[in-house]
Amino acid sequence: MIDFSISNDEYQNDLAELIRPFESRTDENISLAVEYRNQEGVFKIQITSDKFDGFVKNYVFKIDTDGELERRRVEKRYLKIAIYRTLSFLLNVNLPYGCLTGIRPTKLYCEIENDKDRCSKSAHDVFLKDYSVSEGKVELIEKIVNVQKPIRNKSSRQYDVFVFIPFCPTRCAYCSFVSLPVDKQRKLVEPYVDCLIRELEQTKEIIAKKRIKVRAVYVGGGTPTSIGAQLLDKVLQHCHFGAPEFTVEAGRPDTINADIVEVMQKHGVTRVSVNPQTFNDKTLDIIGRRHKSADTYNAYMLVRDKFDVNMDLIACLPGETIDDFKRSVDIAVALDPANVTVHTLYMKKGSVLKQCGYDNTDFDTASQMVDYVYKKLTSAGYEPYYMYRQKYTSGNLENVGYAKKGKACVYNVDIMEEDTSIIANGANGISKKWNKKKNLITRCANYKEPIEYIKHFDEMLDRQQKFWLENKNH
Repeated sequence: MIDFSISNDEYQNDLAELIRPFESRTDENISLAVEYRNQEGVFKIQITSDKFDGFVKNYVFKIDTDGELERRRVEKRYLKIAIYRTLSFLLNVNLPYGCLTGIRPTKLYCEIENDKDRCSKSAHDVFLKDYSVSEGKVELIEKIVNVQKPIRNKSSRQYDVFVFIPFCPTRCAYCSFVSLPVDKQRKLVEPYVDCLIRELEQTKEIIAKKRIKVRAVYVGGGTPTSIGAQLLDKVLQHCHFGAPEFTVEAGRPDTINADIVEVMQKHGVTRVSVNPQTFNDKTLDIIGRRHKSADTYNAYMLVRDKFDVNMDLIACLPGETIDDFKRSVDIAVALDPANVTVHTLYMKKGSVLKQCGYDNTDFDTASQMVDYVYKKLTSAGYEPYYMYRQKYTSGNLENVGYAKKGKACVYNVDIMEEDTSIIANGANGISKKWNKKKNLITRCANYKEPIEYIKHFDEMLDRQQKFWLENKNH
């Protein structure tokens, strides 16, 4: 347990995210007190601890910035560096991502690489020496950045369209997303689809008025295929935006059948997800998936010759050994999908596993699983092409998407690197408008819960229209 205090709570939440993984790697109880001040561009930090008698660490950084927002950003960065170095020394613990707590390490890497006015060091040196990221993780980040270079959006005139369908056969034990069991919420499905279609029609009007091109369409959830072939057909009819990439996140193998496949083919879908999460039937029961690994195989056989297929796997699921996880990875590789996305289990407050007190903090196990994934997939011809990190992740590690050459999901790159405007449709959708010249993102959120989305639909539709069409600077 680390008893942490700071002289000003302005950065309290961000710093708590840095301290949490240290707590999972030590049984020691120590206190850490941080004081800081910024005087005329000199940022001074003093850290004391009861770990050793009279322990004091002083750090001095020069801050030369314009604007309040930039000052806060730099101050927070230096506080993280100082606290990380102090805790690493006191506890003899090194974290794979050092003092980085953000979701998008690849985006940060690119920002540093492209901003030579502010940083004289290479991004490699900043990550390795300043942020204390391990050599292996820096190499992984650099590999992803290089794979992304020909994929990254270079035009402010190319957009993505996201379509959210928040229904699933059942709720998985690790899930904290907006998702409703389709059988129990059947009365909401058709009204929701009707509203979604109206929103998609407005999206078509926005695209026509702005004279933009759509580079990727992503129908996600939930499990979009859980609403059945007839309703899915109605939705996909309104998703024809001329995009070269068209993804449907079929996800749950128990929702994929010949009728669903026919509908997706009819509407020009190019990419689908068939997500086993694990090929261990015992684990599938524990996490509430309601299908067997054989169902995943059967679903995959239905789609493999018709679409590019992604398979999701999750490391550190409850009860799984390293060998269990390796077996799942080996089976996925043998099936030879175009994409394999490997998530490291994370648990937010809304998940059943979190509420039941499941502990997913085993760093050694998580590290071995993640390391095996990289070696197995790269040796099989897959390239890591996008990455993100989340709070409460096993081992404080990462989620990585791997793809065969030329098969990377454009939408996944766009949403992680945030250099593409995205028109989001459906409950919980957050539209993002990217100003390329200013490298600025503005957002407009739909109502989160499906029932609120339906109830306040007209007001929300009007807000979205104003967001996209009234501001001439974007």
